[in-house]
Order: sequence, then structure tokens, then C-alpha cells
Amino acid sequence: MERRAFLTTVSVGLTTAVAGCISQASPSEEENKTNSQPSTEIQDSTQTETKIGAEKTLIREGSTAERTLGTGSLTEGGLRTPHHVVLTNQTGETQTATFVIMQSDSSVLNEQFELESAATVVATLTDLGTYDTQVTVPKTDTTESVTIGPGQFSCNVTRTTVGMQADGSLDSTVLSTRMACPSVITEHVAAGGSTSYTLGDESVLQDTGKGTHNVMLRNPTDQVWTGRIIVKSGSTTQLDGVYTIEANGTVLLTLSESNTYQIHMSILETDTTKTEQVSPENFDCNQSSTRVVINNEGGLEAKTLSTLMACPDDSSTATNNTSS
Repeated sequence: MERRAFLTTVSVGLTTAVAGCISQASPSEEENKTNSQPSTEIQDSTQTETKIGAEKTLIREGSTAERTLGTGSLTEGGLRTPHHVVLTNQTGETQTATFVIMQSDSSVLNEQFELESAATVVATLTDLGTYDTQVTVPKTDTTESVTIGPGQFSCNVTRTTVGMQADGSLDSTVLSTRMACPSVITEHVAAGGSTSYTLGDESVLQDTGKGTHNVMLRNPTDQVWTGRIIVKSGSTTQLDGVYTIEANGTVLLTLSESNTYQIHMSILETDTTKTEQVSPENFDCNQSSTRVVINNEGGLEAKTLSTLMACPDDSSTATNNTSS
């Protein structure tokens, strides 16, 4: 599948400035001043990259180059943050490396860098998905490969670092902040299996006459699909769940508190989306559920269903209780 275009940020700069005032002087005096005054070369510290021919990008000592990849969809909703992939030269010598990031067999980054000592490249992934990262050092024919899955996009700031070592080897580490992410769920549902989660703290008692609302995502196909479910109440995101669902797998969410919810569902492999709304009327005495089915093309078919049992009127019940 052809993924969406990516944005690459490149800044290149070298500025030469000569300070001084124009004064009246003879040609010989002006020539002497020009010959005796050294030129001043100023480089903006934020401009760290220089193209070497058409193939390599030079990153100066201690500088950082940034690449922003994707459409920025993670900022449009949900609780997950972008993931950073970092290539750094941890040696005291200039090193050359090829930095490749693939998504769904499409390249979102393929660039060769020449990194001076302590130079760094930071590639920020702004779309949720699965990425294969590969760093190769041509001089030693050394390669380090790392796969980044949806679970590494959490509410924390996470980064995968590939470091170039003095002995010519490469190593990789994953670092993350430690903020608790209770409403960010990433699970794998085995073939024929299921997983369930209850959203809300309110206990639903049978004698209240109120019910719950279930959201069911089912994969009846023979393929493996990655589904994302975002549950919002107003502007607040209550849940951001990503589920890798094998054949005949099921995801069940139970909403226990009566409210108005927007249920946003998507399939990562096809970019298919579907939104259903649940209102307080779906929490009456009837059995109510939103059922979503993944088809063979990775599409979504959704229906919100409810039984049609007549429910007692709360106000009349309260009046009868008072009069008795």
C-alpha cells in the first residue's frame, strides 16, 4: 500500500558578515584597510546540515539534524505521542551511515549522512503504525535493524537510539519517560480469542434499572488487522486502544457510565475510519451495543443496536414511591 507523503525538514546555512562603516578615504588607504582586516565567518548554530554532492548530508560536530516523517495524524486525536528514532555518532571520528525507515514496504526515509563526532539525526514518526528501521555503516558493512510497533507510541515520550561505536559496531536502545498511561491500551488478540475492557468507575446495579453499552470489534476474516478504537466524551479522550486482531478475534469494550460518547474506529493497514455516537438513551433498561465488523478489504461495517423493551419512567416511579 502506498503510504502518505512525508515531510523532511532540511536547513543549510553559512553566512559571511563584515561589520564596518563607510568613510571617506583615498584608494590606497581603503586598500590597506581591506587587506589588514580579517574576514569574519559566522555560522548559525541552528543550521547544522551541509549537502556533500548529491548523496551525503554532513552533520557538524555536536549538532543535530531533524527529519519529521508523516502527516502528523497523532496530533489530531487520541492519547499517543510521536516516536523518535535517533542516529548518533558516539565516536571521536567522522562516520558515514545510511539511515532507512520503511513502512508497509514503502520508504519514508532513505538518506546517507556523514556525522562528525557527537553529531545526531532525529527522525520523528508522526503517524501511528509499524516501522522497520535500518542503519548501515558502509565502511565496515555493519547493519542494525529495529522494528517499531504501535505499542511504542504511548502517552510517554519514547525514542529508539542507534549508536555508532568506536569499534565499528552499532547498538540500539529504547528509552521512555515513565508517566502512567492507564487509558492507552495495546494488545494482541490471538486467533479465535478475545479481550475485554470496562471503561468507567460507576458500578451498575441491577436495581437501578440502568444498563451498560458494549462496543464490539470483530475480525471474521482470515487476515490479521490492526484496529484502533478512540473513545471520546466531549473534548476528553477516555480511551485509546490499539489491537492486533487475528482471524476470528474479538475486542469488547464496556461503557459503564451513562453519557454521550464518540467512538472513533480505524484500521491502520487501510486507513479506513468509522465513527459512531452513543447517547444516554443507549444506557436505559434495554441491552445496547455497537457492533463493528472488519471485512476482507480492511473496511469497517458498524451498527448500534438495542432491544425494544419499554422502560419504566423514572419520574413516575419516583412519584409512586413518594405517594406510598
